[in-house]
Amino acid sequence: MVHTIYVGSYTNHITTLSFDPSTGSLQVTGTTEAGPNPSWVAAHPTDKSLLFASNEVDEGKIILFKRSENGKLELLQSVWSGGAGTAHFAVGETEVVAANYSSGTLLTIPLQLSPPALLAPPNQPVKFAFPGTGPDADRQEGSHPHQVAVHPSGKELLIPDLGSDKVWTLERNAETKSWEVKGELQAKPGHGPRHLVVKGETVYVLNELESTLSTYPLPAAGAKESACLSLLTTPTQPAKGMLGAEILLTESTSSFPEALIYASNRNDPHPEGDSIAIYSPADSAHGFSLVTEVRTGLNHLRAVVFGGEEDRYLVVGGLNGGGIKVFERTEGGRNLKQVAHLEAGVVDKPTGFVVY
Repeated sequence: MVHTIYVGSYTNHITTLSFDPSTGSLQVTGTTEAGPNPSWVAAHPTDKSLLFASNEVDEGKIILFKRSENGKLELLQSVWSGGAGTAHFAVGETEVVAANYSSGTLLTIPLQLSPPALLAPPNQPVKFAFPGTGPDADRQEGSHPHQVAVHPSGKELLIPDLGSDKVWTLERNAETKSWEVKGELQAKPGHGPRHLVVKGETVYVLNELESTLSTYPLPAAGAKESACLSLLTTPTQPAKGMLGAEILLTESTSSFPEALIYASNRNDPHPEGDSIAIYSPADSAHGFSLVTEVRTGLNHLRAVVFGGEEDRYLVVGGLNGGGIKVFERTEGGRNLKQVAHLEAGVVDKPTGFVVY
C-alpha cells in the first residue's frame, strides 16, 4: 500500500509526499498554500477527508482543509485560535481544542461535520494563571501550553505547560460545556513539560528543557512526581542546548504485542545526529526502562509520527538538516530500521506529519 504523508512546516505551505514501502520511494507529489508556519497538522478522528493545521504566529489560526481522493487539499476555512503561537491542537469528533504557546491560552472551537465548518466559539479562551518566572528566564517568563492531550476516557484534558513547570488538568463544565482547569501536576523547577502520553493510571511527561522523562500517577489530585527521572540520551548528561521533542505511545497489536514509549531528542551534537529513545513501561520500579536508542542522522528532530497498518512506520523530520526519513519498527517494536529518505532541502523546515 502506498501512503500519503502531509508535512507541516515553518514555511507557508503543507507538502504532500508519497511513500511506497515496497520500493522505499519517498517523493513530493504536491504543495498547498496554508499561511505562515502551518506547523502542526492533524486529521479528524473518523472523517479522514478533513485535515487541520495551525498557523503558529502572533495571530494564531486553525485551518480546515478538505482532502480529495487523489490527496489534493482544498482550503475550506481559517479561524482565530484564541491566542498567539498556536503550537498544538487536538481534534475531537465535534471540536478542535487549540493550545496557544505564546499567549498562554486555550480555546475550544466547535466543529460541524456536514457541511464541514469551524463555528464561532461560545466561550472565551482559557487563560492559564502563572505568576512569576521559572528558573529558565528566557523560556519560562510566563505560561506556555505546548500540547492538548485528551485522556483515553475522553473526560479530561491534560495540558503540559513548559513555562510554568506544570501539567494542567481540565474537565468539561456540565452546564457551559467548556473546558475548565480542575487541577495540576507539578514538575520540578526548570524541567519545562512539553508533551505527554497516558497509559493506564500513569502519565509519562517529556520535559523539553532538561531532556528527561517523568512519570506521574492519576488522578491528578495530590499527585506528586515520581522519584526517578530517566535521561533520554544515555549514558551521559545531555549536552548544552539539547531539548526533548516528542513522545509517542504504541498500542499492543499482533505484530507488536508490547506497548512501548518512543521519545526523541533534538540538537544533539553527536556525529550521527538526534536520537529516538525507546522505553518499556512494563515492570519497572521507575515506571519505565530504556530498551534502546536509535540515531536518526537528523538535526533538530521535531516531528515524529506513526503511520501504516499497526503503526508499523515512524516518520521523522529534521527541522535544521537531514531531511525526512521513514523508519520501520523491528524486533517487535524494540528497534528501528530506516526504509526511506528524502534528502535535506527538498522539504524546508518540516515540523509535523499526518500519514494516510
